Parts: sequence; C-alpha cells; structure tokens
Amino acid sequence: MTAAVLIATVGCGGPEPCVVSGRVLVDDRPAEGVYVVFHTAGDSTGLADSGSARSVEGGLFTAVVSTPGESKVTAFWPAVTVEGQDVVEGADRFGGVHRDPRRPVATVTIRQGENVLEPFSLASPPTGKTRGRGRR
Repeated sequence: MTAAVLIATVGCGGPEPCVVSGRVLVDDRPAEGVYVVFHTAGDSTGLADSGSARSVEGGLFTAVVSTPGESKVTAFWPAVTVEGQDVVEGADRFGGVHRDPRRPVATVTIRQGENVLEPFSLASPPTGKTRGRGRR
C-alpha cells in the first residue's frame, strides 16, 4: 500500500503539477495559434506523451506537462480557415520543419511546479523549402 501511495505522488501527476509557460515568436514577432508540443526525451516513439499547448495573443502559451525531466520541444502552426460556422485547421505553415522530435526546436528540463521558459524563436521556411506536409 505504501508503494502505491508513493507512486501516485511522484512526478507531475502528484500534488504539484508541472506547469510550463512561455512565448512563441515567428520571424521575431509574437505568433498566435502555434502548437508547442513536449516529448519526453529518450522516448523512441516520438509521440507527444508529455503535454502540449496552443499559443494565444502575444504568442503566450501555458501547458501542463505530465512527465518531469528533459523534454524535446516541437511546434506546428496550422493555417486556419472559417467554413460557415466551423473553424478548420489546415496544413502546417512551417511545412513540417519544426515537427520532428529528432530535430527539436529546443530541449528543456521540466520540473514539478511552475516552469517559465525562454521564448521559442522560430523562422518561417523559405518558400518551397518544406519537408512535407505535417499532420496533427
């Protein structure tokens, strides 16, 4: 029983979550609508197993990350269109350039509690220089 209680309180799922906040800049300007995805370092699946958030006005984001430790950060920025009453997210404006956890935007260390990260400064790819269309 003691082991079960200990397991339940270790990590970011315990009494104090890992809350990560920061800002996304694209071409040195705050960018709204960019998804920031945290991947536990060493996870061979490449899946976003730790947390994600979408930037809002001013490029600000806040995510709850489930796994403390080193995380690789990726990003994608879907084009948004309005079709009738629906908002539709389309192709990644970065063309998939910032989506590969093997080539992360950044590698950060996440601790339990509040984590304020330095801004992620991303660049739009030159026209015609994308690595394929990313899917969310």
